[in-house]
Amino acid sequence: MKLVANETSGYQFKRFALLGMSGLGKTFISRKLVNKDRWSHYSVDYEIGKLLFKNKHKHLLDGFEIGNLTNLSNFLGKPGSRSMGGILFSEYLKRQQLHRDAEIKATLNASSLVEHSPELSHFMCDTSGSICELVNPLDKNDKILSSLSKNFLIICLEAPDTMYQVLIDRFLAKPKPMYYEENFLHSLWQRFRDDTSSICDEINPDDFMIYGFKALIKRRKAIFDTISKNWGISLNFEQLREVKCAADLIRAIECAIRVK
Repeated sequence: MKLVANETSGYQFKRFALLGMSGLGKTFISRKLVNKDRWSHYSVDYEIGKLLFKNKHKHLLDGFEIGNLTNLSNFLGKPGSRSMGGILFSEYLKRQQLHRDAEIKATLNASSLVEHSPELSHFMCDTSGSICELVNPLDKNDKILSSLSKNFLIICLEAPDTMYQVLIDRFLAKPKPMYYEENFLHSLWQRFRDDTSSICDEINPDDFMIYGFKALIKRRKAIFDTISKNWGISLNFEQLREVKCAADLIRAIECAIRVK
């Protein structure tokens, strides 16, 4: 993919879709531009929660906001022993599918906003860290990536291996629910049970989530690298640390486009 700045509508109208692992700064940067430069911020994670909670789980909307997505994590839950706070694996799969469907809709809705208001500008689409589980970056007709790239400049946030270790350490200290691609999840669950010789209702939910996260972070890094190569640009962690306002971000993007 060759990016030409003056041919990219997302760049022209300053509409950027941030992609990358959770914890790399997508929301942090978006909120900086909201507070400093009055940009618009569309949080896919927040929109997922609104879609999931609007009917049967309206009580989970209480206190749910962009800065506090805890209820979304609690809704997904963790598979394992119910005496340790887990849920049945079958129920976990159902909730994972609900999350998948909501994430697809919420992500595509960002593009719909632009298509209904094509002059929309200074707009940050803060995608979910699990978007990489929903797309095939090798397919030039991938629905989600095609829709995003038509309306936004796709920016993948990357970090050195040491930063990914920080993410792992954070997760070890406080495991939280995650979304997994279904086939990958089934294989992880089976491997964990084989490795630990555990039956389902004896599995410590946090132990499984830690096991899964370590596998997930390696998998996702590779997918995001391919998305960056085929569909957008990448900004590294050191560049992100220097971003204090919209002008800083735009300069970093211009540099990344020149070397693409």
